[in-house]
Amino acid sequence: MSFPMDAANATLPRAEKPTRFRYWVILFSVTLAVLAYTDRACISIAARFIREDLNLTTVQMGWVFFAFALAYALFEIPGGWMGDWLGPKRVLIRIVLWWSFFTAATGWAWNYASLLVTRFLFGMGEAGCFPNLTKAMTIWLPQRERVKAQGIMWTFARWGGAFTPPLMAATIMWMGWRWSFVFFGSLG
Repeated sequence: MSFPMDAANATLPRAEKPTRFRYWVILFSVTLAVLAYTDRACISIAARFIREDLNLTTVQMGWVFFAFALAYALFEIPGGWMGDWLGPKRVLIRIVLWWSFFTAATGWAWNYASLLVTRFLFGMGEAGCFPNLTKAMTIWLPQRERVKAQGIMWTFARWGGAFTPPLMAATIMWMGWRWSFVFFGSLG
């Protein structure tokens, strides 16, 4: 079965003539994927300290986790559409600034409601990351290299999530949970 060429595919010919720029696209994608998984995993390591400091119940903390997941689910497709409309580079810049701010803002939470809203907004901002990274790879990489590049990106993303627990635990012990979020937010 063949599919007609749509507007998204009509802009892709430049990817068929590979340039060295594609390596920068892969490096950028890997870096953002690692940061996305790192920032996403931080809260699970800090949850005990957050609960104690803000006097939250385990149920309230569960709602905080849910707020991120709900926002991510609601805004991933619109985030991809935004990349189709504005281009992945512009959207990814906005996404990184947004999620970096709300990662840091997690450390500024003063009660349950502020934490819930902050994590929802964090999920909303991060949601468009992977659709736009995929779009960037589609534009800049030849078709024969896209699957390998996606595999590399997803592998490193998982490694980011794997190395976050000891790194976050160390930063919490060193500077407390609040400043740990500010630190991780500044990495973006």
